[in-house]
Amino acid sequence: MDTTEKEKFESLWSDFVALVKGKLMTTSTKQKLTTPLANLILADAASSWGTEYEINGKWLSKLKETEPEKAELVRDILLNDIKFNDIDTKSDLPDYYNYVIPAVGACAGLAISMYVGCGKLVQAISTITPAVLLYPAVKTFRSSMHTTSQNKNIDNYILQLEKYKNSIVSILS
Repeated sequence: MDTTEKEKFESLWSDFVALVKGKLMTTSTKQKLTTPLANLILADAASSWGTEYEINGKWLSKLKETEPEKAELVRDILLNDIKFNDIDTKSDLPDYYNYVIPAVGACAGLAISMYVGCGKLVQAISTITPAVLLYPAVKTFRSSMHTTSQNKNIDNYILQLEKYKNSIVSILS
C-alpha cells in the first residue's frame, strides 16, 4: 500500500472527526449530551463509510478493489467497532441554586442591617439588593459551568476516536 492511500484516509478522517464534533456541539446546545446519544451521532456519521454515494464510502470501495483484506478490516472498524465509551461527567449545579444563593444573600443583607440597627427602608434595600444582584450572577455562572462541562465532554469523546484512527493507519501501513 502506498502512502497516498494513508494520506487520503487521514484527510477523510479529519473531515469525519470535524463532522462528528460539529454534530456533538450542535446537539449539546439543544439537549443533554449522553453517551448513548453521542454513539447515535457517531453511528450516523460513520454510516458515510458504508455507502458509495459518500466520499468516504468511495474511498473505501476503491481500497477494496486494490486491497480487499485491508479494506474489510478497515470497514469492520469503521462500521462495527467504532463507538464511544462512557466518560466521567460532572453534574451541573441544580436549578434551585438560582434561588437559594440569592436568598442567602438577602438574609445576610437583612441580618447585617438589623445588627447595625438601620431603619426599615435601609433594611429593605439591604435585603433586596443582594438578591437582585446575585440571581443573574448565579445564573450566568451555572450557564458557563454547563458550557465548559459540555465542551470538555465533547473533547473527551473526540479523543476516543484517536485509537480507531491509529488502528486503521496501522492497517494501511
